[in-house]
Amino acid sequence: MHAPHTWIVVADGAVARFYSLAGPAAKIEPALPYELRHPNPASRNQGTDHPGRVHESSGVARHAVEPRVDPHRESKRTFAHEIAELLAVKTREKSFERLVIVAPHQMMGDLRAALDDATKACIKAEIAKDLTHLSAKELLDHLRAETML
Repeated sequence: MHAPHTWIVVADGAVARFYSLAGPAAKIEPALPYELRHPNPASRNQGTDHPGRVHESSGVARHAVEPRVDPHRESKRTFAHEIAELLAVKTREKSFERLVIVAPHQMMGDLRAALDDATKACIKAEIAKDLTHLSAKELLDHLRAETML
């Protein structure tokens, strides 16, 4: 019996890396020849300089109109959907049998909401931490220390 092929996704709101692990004693390798990057400047740097203005219904006062969504937050949700679409394609291609997702709490929630059922069924573990700063070896050591692999 062969060891299940595992993909490890490490993501935050701006970058996603994909690693491949062929077995428990295997060396961690990049699963894709690239990483996903999503530029996401702060909300104050997105959109217009000043929010729109509205007149008070009685009197001459004017007030700023608050945006309905935070553009920075919405950009992170969009990035989670991009990651989920890529994982859905790789699930259909049977690129992996198990999936480990490592992402901060908010991104983890966005990914859960965006993933399709077939990809969700492959999830072996979820780690709600930002580990994008770790090298591949440090990441593997961290996951093995937490007995995720």
